[in-house]
Amino acid sequence: MTTPAWTLAVALGHAGLDAEHRVELALMDALHDAVARDLGPNRVREILDQLLEHSNVHFMSEQLLMRLTAYPQYEAHALEHDELMARARALQNRVAGAGTATALEAIVEMRRWLLEHMDHKDRALATYLAEHGRPATPRG
Repeated sequence: MTTPAWTLAVALGHAGLDAEHRVELALMDALHDAVARDLGPNRVREILDQLLEHSNVHFMSEQLLMRLTAYPQYEAHALEHDELMARARALQNRVAGAGTATALEAIVEMRRWLLEHMDHKDRALATYLAEHGRPATPRG
C-alpha cells in the first residue's frame, strides 16, 4: 500500500508538520505491507513500535507548538491525538492476535482516520500558524 499523491492530499504547507506526516504515512504503509506480505510477527511488531514511538513524539511536538502559539483549538486537537494513540495501542493488540484480514482492516481504518485528522485538524493548525506566525524563539 502506498500513499497516493500524498502531497496533494494532505500537504499543509508547513515544512515541519509535512515532514513528520510523511514519516507517519510511510510507517503506516510499511506496516500494511508487512502484514499483507506476512513478514512475520517480529517485523510487524517492530514497525508498529516505530509507528507508535514516532506518533507519540510527533503529537507531543504538535501540542507544544499549539501551546507556544496559543492555538485556540488545542483541547479538541489534543483529544484526537489521544484517540489515535488509543487506536494504535488497540491495533498492537489486534495485530498480535489476529489473522491477516482482521489486521489489515484495522490498519486501513487507522490510516483513514489519520489522513482525516491531517486533512482537517492539522490543516486548521497549519492555517493558524501561517496567519499568526511561529512561536517566538528565545534570544541568546
